Amino acid sequence: MKRLFILCLLAATAFADYQAEDYSHLLGRVKGLDDSVLKMHFTLYEGYVKNTNSLLATIEDLAKTGKDRTAIYGALKRRVGWEMDGMLLHELYFSNLGGRGTLNPKLALYKAIVTDFGSYEAWKKDFIATGLMRGIGWVILYRDPKNKKLHNIWIEEHDLGHIAGAKPILVMDVWEHAYITQFKLDRAAYIDVFFNNIDWQQAQSRFSRD
Repeated sequence: MKRLFILCLLAATAFADYQAEDYSHLLGRVKGLDDSVLKMHFTLYEGYVKNTNSLLATIEDLAKTGKDRTAIYGALKRRVGWEMDGMLLHELYFSNLGGRGTLNPKLALYKAIVTDFGSYEAWKKDFIATGLMRGIGWVILYRDPKNKKLHNIWIEEHDLGHIAGAKPILVMDVWEHAYITQFKLDRAAYIDVFFNNIDWQQAQSRFSRD
């Protein structure tokens, strides 16, 4: 395993397609969540961006040198989804923070939630219950690609549990690094803060986008 990471580091300078987004505008704007938690989280996210670039660069180099049927190549290929999803999910998570936490009942997303869950309150209760499940992961409000219905889905790790082709509307990080330094083991308190700071305009934009 150590050799895999050395190879990735050596290739990192040759491949840098992905650049870390700047989410510093969230500092001081996510009420109830310490800036120190956000800053640590930004650093962790930047690591996923770097690792994604490094992995892809190493895989490309191995392919060019005829080593695409080696154990190292296979191991790195299997790792890409974890690192890349770690990058992308954090971007979705940070992007739907910084709002006032109120979903306008006139918006199409609100109406779709009521249609699919019976009420906004029923949806929220289910989303929170999903977030309080034991384990580390993510909660994603997904839009089904076939019937367009909304589902609250638990994602194991970063790359396990996604609905193929589904559109992520709202993303909540429930890995311990997102809250434990401030809230200890009180995940419910963190989820309450998350809901108070959702940028619903961002979620509505994702919902409306084809």
